[in-house]
Amino acid sequence: MQSKVRVCLFLICVTTMLLFSLAEAKSSIDLGFEKNNGYGIGNDIGGLWTVRAHVSSEVVYVEFYLDGQLQLNDTSAPFSWQFETSNYSPGSHAIKAVAYDSLGDTAFLQVERNFQETSTETVMGIIIAIVIAIVVAVIGLTLYKLRTAK
Repeated sequence: MQSKVRVCLFLICVTTMLLFSLAEAKSSIDLGFEKNNGYGIGNDIGGLWTVRAHVSSEVVYVEFYLDGQLQLNDTSAPFSWQFETSNYSPGSHAIKAVAYDSLGDTAFLQVERNFQETSTETVMGIIIAIVIAIVVAVIGLTLYKLRTAK
């Protein structure tokens, strides 16, 4: 008889702990940015980008906002929003994602990004100029070492 009471108490304790852990499970969210056809240095970005919401499993949809204006309500995982920075004014913008679970609980995250007007051609020009400068420096250093070695 005592063993049945112990088993019942054990089951009650396990069930209570499980219910508390489920009740405390909250939606969570993290944002990741992916360059599609763009460029970025720090918070400065330009071109075509995708922001992905990495969320907990109970999330059923995510809303994406730019400067407080709803841009997309994504109802299928993986939750993401693609945008082109040239469609918006240059400067600092707030990108926010709000995750909703089936119980109506929410989690949100907001980040700031600085939209740049620089075109991809300009970025490629800068990269080419840097490569040329490195090549010239290497050639100069090589010539210097050859002269001093004689």
